[in-house]
Amino acid sequence: MMATTAKYVRLSSEDDDLRKGGKLESNSIANQRDLLDAFISRMPELAGTNIIEFCDDGWSGKNFERPAVQEMIAQARAGMIQCIVVKDLSRFGRDYLTVGSYISSVFPFLGVRFIAVNDGYDSIRPLDVDSLDTSFKTLLYDFYSRDLSRKVRKAKRFRAQRGDFLSPFAPYGFVKDPANKNHLLIDPPAAEVVRRIFRMMGSGHPAEHIAKVLNREAVPTPMLYKRAAGCSRTSWPSVQNENIWTGSLIAKILRDERYIGTNVYGKRMRDQVGHHHTVKVRKAEWITMAGTHDGIVTQAEFDKAQLAMREFMERDGINLSEWVLRHKVRCGVCSYTMARSRAKHPVYYCRTYRVSDAFACPSERVPEADILEAVLDGLHVQAMAAVEMSRIWEERHQRKKTDTAALRKNIAALREIHSKLERQIKDLYTSFGLGDISKAEYLAAKAAATQKRDAAAEQLAGWEAKLENISEDGELQNQFIVRFRSYVEADMKEITQEILSDLLSGIHVYPGGRLEIIWNYRDEYKKMVLDLEGG
Repeated sequence: MMATTAKYVRLSSEDDDLRKGGKLESNSIANQRDLLDAFISRMPELAGTNIIEFCDDGWSGKNFERPAVQEMIAQARAGMIQCIVVKDLSRFGRDYLTVGSYISSVFPFLGVRFIAVNDGYDSIRPLDVDSLDTSFKTLLYDFYSRDLSRKVRKAKRFRAQRGDFLSPFAPYGFVKDPANKNHLLIDPPAAEVVRRIFRMMGSGHPAEHIAKVLNREAVPTPMLYKRAAGCSRTSWPSVQNENIWTGSLIAKILRDERYIGTNVYGKRMRDQVGHHHTVKVRKAEWITMAGTHDGIVTQAEFDKAQLAMREFMERDGINLSEWVLRHKVRCGVCSYTMARSRAKHPVYYCRTYRVSDAFACPSERVPEADILEAVLDGLHVQAMAAVEMSRIWEERHQRKKTDTAALRKNIAALREIHSKLERQIKDLYTSFGLGDISKAEYLAAKAAATQKRDAAAEQLAGWEAKLENISEDGELQNQFIVRFRSYVEADMKEITQEILSDLLSGIHVYPGGRLEIIWNYRDEYKKMVLDLEGG
């Protein structure tokens, strides 16, 4: 089987920002690709291999959750890649500890050759792997990334203080100025809806009433309006594709100072360099610049709406430390988060009926105590299943030690067989279309090839699950087993927010009070089942 060489290229948003400031384009995707192609063509042992490329465009090197690098590593673990080539170590990653772990431990264990062209690093040379020079470079790239992030953040704050609009997408009611993407222009159709919302609130109509009126008139929500206008945004903070106006959405618009011509920057910030997760920032630390663009409403209209709207505050009587199901309970019909009453014995109820008639949501008020009891019972069942599955796995593993290297080779070979059968099925259809074989011959040959392909796919799924369930030293590492089993020894008479944050994805409530509990680690559970079914 032909060996495979993977080219990996990466460009972060920080690189892009600095390039606009005059930085040389040596790190551009195109230049990285050209450099790697030229290098591979000069290496006889690589030029004849199957060449594939993985690209992460707009991802920081500090973040190893990049989709392309994760896919590349997964294929390397499956034995599908024998060599990885990058421009330099910083393109692979800027996290000193993670990069060091991969080049000194993971890749050598997998038998994957790793080459960083500009750094002169090649793992085929034993002295390169743990050399002081390599360690120093990975540490230097780590420091550089942190320094680069600080510089970019400082530059953005300076631009925000200058009045530039820095968000990637214009808020509802505005569009970006074609002549200057850091300046906002009013979008007349959406702006009229915004004005109407402010007028209705100023006249004493509550947010949920405004939402209900807009829904009844089929006024497109900001998400649907922007999609129809051709917005390139792919990720939206919505529970479903066809969303509705809600009281919280109306309140969000009413509190947005950008509608009076004020830019606001820095409401949230990333809590780790290179990661996309953000945390709230105190209002005193926001950067607000008035008069940066034309407002949709006047200051007087804005102030009147604020007075009419209840000031946001944490609800009296709700102890957030005791509210363990916060954001976990959703309506099974409309998918929106259910409200929680402030009674001595709290209940959950769906309030979508207040803003829309489009859903047949449950009318029942479900006691929180009933939900917690169901979750605790389900948690015990999951934990006991984890214990039993780990016991069976350990017994089988004691009888037959898994050879991970041989398993990877078998997986690679079976993938090739599966691919050949896929091609065979396509070729059969071509032969039938050209008249080389009869319909009866085509159907018989296709059925036989399909049966073999499906059998190979089933066996492949079991082998891949087996490989993912074990660590490099042969120990069970399936996260469903590890996480749920850890709670068996604890006396789980009470459920804490820590436990639910780890194990519980959510709870859906349907008419009649039926509950659907959705646990985390579902994919890992399926892998464990496949492993055990495969023997």
